[in-house]
Amino acid sequence: MKITEVDFWRPFITSLEVINGESVILSVALDGDGDWQGYGEERVTDDNLECISVEEALQIDPTLASLPDLKPGQGAWRENRDSEWQLEE
Repeated sequence: MKITEVDFWRPFITSLEVINGESVILSVALDGDGDWQGYGEERVTDDNLECISVEEALQIDPTLASLPDLKPGQGAWRENRDSEWQLEE
């Protein structure tokens, strides 16, 4: 499933650091419920998790639109914002 083909109101779980522009999304996963998660190098804890929409995530990081098709339970990663997304095996 491509992130650009889902309802833009779908949940996207990320960190406050990503939302505030302090971190770049380097790994993304599509969970079994069809919800998305995306994190950078920051340590993720209950204190810095936030739920936004896919639409908001795409506004924060438009390069998410270039994610490959993901199946539920699958993820992708990249080394930096300018790198191509790689599917996790």
